Amino acid sequence: MKRLELTRDLPIGAREGFDYITSVENWPAYWPRFVEIRDAGTARWREPGDRMSVVVSARRKPTQLNMTLDEFVPYERVAYRSTQDGLPDFRHERLFTEIDGRLRYTLVVGYEPRGLFDRFILPRFVRRSLGETMDNLERVFSQA
Repeated sequence: MKRLELTRDLPIGAREGFDYITSVENWPAYWPRFVEIRDAGTARWREPGDRMSVVVSARRKPTQLNMTLDEFVPYERVAYRSTQDGLPDFRHERLFTEIDGRLRYTLVVGYEPRGLFDRFILPRFVRRSLGETMDNLERVFSQA
C-alpha cells in the first residue's frame, strides 16, 4: 500500500478545528477544486456507513468522488474510503490532536498502486492536494 501523509499545526484548538473541518457546509472553503456535494440536502457524514458523493474539478473536468465513512470519533479521528473513475480506491484518515492549544492535524491517503502512473505520477497530485488543503485551512483559521 502506498501511504502519503502530511501533518501541520493549525492556529485553532482541536475541538473547534474538528467541528469546522467535519462540517460539510465548510468543505467548499478549504477543499481544493471543490465543486459541489451531490444531493446535499440528504447527504449525511456523521456515522460509519454514511455515504456522500462530492464533485471536484480533477484533470480539468468534473469528477465524482463516492465516499463511505468508516470511522467518526469526535475530536480524534475520521476515516473513510473513496472511489472515482480512472483512479485506484483510496483510504483516507484525518487525525486531530491538541498540542499547546493548537490543532495538530494529519491527513493520510493510502491506495494500492496499479501501475506506473499510480506509483510515480499520482503521488505528486495527492501531495499537492494535501498541501493545498492545509494551506487553505491555515488561511481560514488565521482569519478567524
